[in-house]
Amino acid sequence: MNFCYFNNQITTLDKIKISPYDIGILRGYGVFDVMCTQNQKAFLMDEHWKRFQDSADTLDLQIPISFEEYKKVIKELIVKNGFQKSTIRTILTGGKSSNAFTPEGNETFYILIEKAIDLPQEIYKQGASVITLNYKRTLPHAKITNYIMAIKHQKEKEKNNALEIIYTKNNQALEATTSNFFNVKNENVITTNKEILHGVTKNLVIKLAKKNKISVEEKDITIDELFNADEVFLTASNKNIVPIVEIDNKKIQDGKVGKTTKKLMKLFSNFAEKY
Repeated sequence: MNFCYFNNQITTLDKIKISPYDIGILRGYGVFDVMCTQNQKAFLMDEHWKRFQDSADTLDLQIPISFEEYKKVIKELIVKNGFQKSTIRTILTGGKSSNAFTPEGNETFYILIEKAIDLPQEIYKQGASVITLNYKRTLPHAKITNYIMAIKHQKEKEKNNALEIIYTKNNQALEATTSNFFNVKNENVITTNKEILHGVTKNLVIKLAKKNKISVEEKDITIDELFNADEVFLTASNKNIVPIVEIDNKKIQDGKVGKTTKKLMKLFSNFAEKY
């Protein structure tokens, strides 16, 4: 039995019933968050809640529970589901609308817990491939439920054996479909800071790098700078740090995981193990 939270109570997945007139379904009007557990605790929950709240504010949606209530619910769901490692999805939509367009202040809010499935360890050792796509997300600073372009290009991604798609627009490399990305050039770590969703893992990596005297710069990254980087890696809550060794079937330098990426992966792993 998979336990979840819906309509102000903990229930089971089969009991969730969302109106067909929910504008999250009819219009894609909603926000969400994804976090994972570490040592049976929600990893970086404070940061995830803050971003979720900011995303809800962007769409003028009200979260129907307080952060204190949310923490209690998450803790209980983790215990009741009993997974060794969990993925936690929090979803908030505009709710049922009588004219199928206007939010009426009756938001739909639910939390799903599922068994986390980690990426194969080989990816972290050998690196992964990505492809690029000319696209910029709507309201990029908010984690909205509109992932149409990512899903539309899923087959192309799979055809190219790519882990992710990096969005580019006006000669700028922006972010990946479900990740942020970093370049490394001359041992300097560089990441984008405009027209993107600022990931919780991204922010942690920046803090860990600075704490350990690794140079970090947040600025625009051109497509040429992306392809000519010494190293590239992705960050995401369900991926941690993933080295990228190929973009659009072109190798990054020698096509091997770089030393700065390896160092940051180790720093991240040490932090997570002690969390």
